[in-house]
Amino acid sequence: MIHRTGFSRVSCSNGVLASSLNWVYGLNWVYCAVVASIGFLFTSISPLAAQEKATDQESEFQKYYSEMELMLCFQGKGSCLPYDAGVLHEAYERFPALRNNRVIVSGNSSGSIPAAFFCCFGFTDANVKHCEERLKYGNRDSIRNMEDVNNKISKVTRGQSTEISHWEVREYIAFALGVQRWQDATSLEEIVRRSQAKPRFPCLIVAANKEVLEDRNPNGQVSPGHLKEFDSSNMDVSWRPEVYEYYKSHPDRFAKDHPKLILGPTRRIGKAVTFFVDPSMYALLSRIPEEERTADLRLMTNANDVATAVLASVAEPSYFPAVVEREPGKLLPSATHPFSSTIAQRSYTGGYIISMPAQDVRRMLPGIRVLGTGWRHNPLVARILLKNWLLADCEEVAFLSEYWSDLEVNPDYEFESHIEVRDLTGEQEFEFGRKRAKELFEANLGVPAFVAKPKYFYPAERAIYPSKPAPDMFVDPSNDSSRRALKTMRGM
Repeated sequence: MIHRTGFSRVSCSNGVLASSLNWVYGLNWVYCAVVASIGFLFTSISPLAAQEKATDQESEFQKYYSEMELMLCFQGKGSCLPYDAGVLHEAYERFPALRNNRVIVSGNSSGSIPAAFFCCFGFTDANVKHCEERLKYGNRDSIRNMEDVNNKISKVTRGQSTEISHWEVREYIAFALGVQRWQDATSLEEIVRRSQAKPRFPCLIVAANKEVLEDRNPNGQVSPGHLKEFDSSNMDVSWRPEVYEYYKSHPDRFAKDHPKLILGPTRRIGKAVTFFVDPSMYALLSRIPEEERTADLRLMTNANDVATAVLASVAEPSYFPAVVEREPGKLLPSATHPFSSTIAQRSYTGGYIISMPAQDVRRMLPGIRVLGTGWRHNPLVARILLKNWLLADCEEVAFLSEYWSDLEVNPDYEFESHIEVRDLTGEQEFEFGRKRAKELFEANLGVPAFVAKPKYFYPAERAIYPSKPAPDMFVDPSNDSSRRALKTMRGM
């Protein structure tokens, strides 16, 4: 059973119901700061009435997000969804923020599946139990077979494809969208049509932007092209200066080499990452200036958007084919870097690139805590291949993103050894996740081994501060500078 709730009935820990936020369900939730950036006009009411309405909505928006307590990151680990279910079980028992829906969910790779489910249906006893059961007993045989490393490397070196069809995740798409009857569906589109789901709770799902990142040498299967530069501080990608000048002088060659891109007025190509977000998160993260934000924002308003987000996030190199963006109009417009000035077609190639997408959220909500379900660092061969094909070093990005972790339920060595041979049942894997979470929660300890301090380590200018006192927000609470370092790795 799936228990559907919405923002209009979000229970708080003090027993008081949060104010109605039904305005996030459509595109009329716009408040003053967002009107300018996305161009919505209130043509049916007077300017004064529109301003008063926008002010009221801004007040509701501030109140809602000032009460957020937790960001729960479902971190992808290939086919290890039962492990995350075990972590969820233990976390839901312990943290009131989950039971009271004062939580932002995020997901990357396979973690996008439970993130999408809770985005649509929220946290209730029944929904958490349903999620645990579906992640524990879902059929992942085809995915686990595809994950065999030796088979993959052999195919890659011979130039053969290792990807399997998105059809293999149909059961999980149906789960995320609350579709009970999916077995007789003949396509993913049919499953989506059977869903009544839509984003109702704050959510962020990660997907890498394939055309922006792609840097493979056309004359070699595994060697890089060295055409682009990557800025890990804000995930911007640009042409190398000499490459940009060459292409300016040889437009025909550019068109041949990069048919999905457009040579823009500057070297900048675009963001390496897109965050698929519900309307409220779209509004929240759009307050961060583009030059500081770590991703493009792609709005989700219906079941098709949610399904696209999941497919885009699981579509990792060697797992599933890339997913083409069919509705670029749902990307947050940019006044300084219009999407169409450099991108002819966008496609997504997995959420592997950011294991813990908390930087922008933490900068906007300095008091929120960040909990991760655990992540596995890529083997050296996979790391090199990904960097050669898609520019960004996922380890470098991981060190920066995991800086924002307060507690992360990373697998222990025993579970890691089982992952390599994929010999656990769903029930056994669930128990590994649950026991590991219990161990770390009781010790109030679970920090990454390596982190790097990001460039933007301080609150955003338009940050929303917590409604309750949070004395551990900053490294140095006495420092009155506007760039006070946000404290991380605080435990729960």
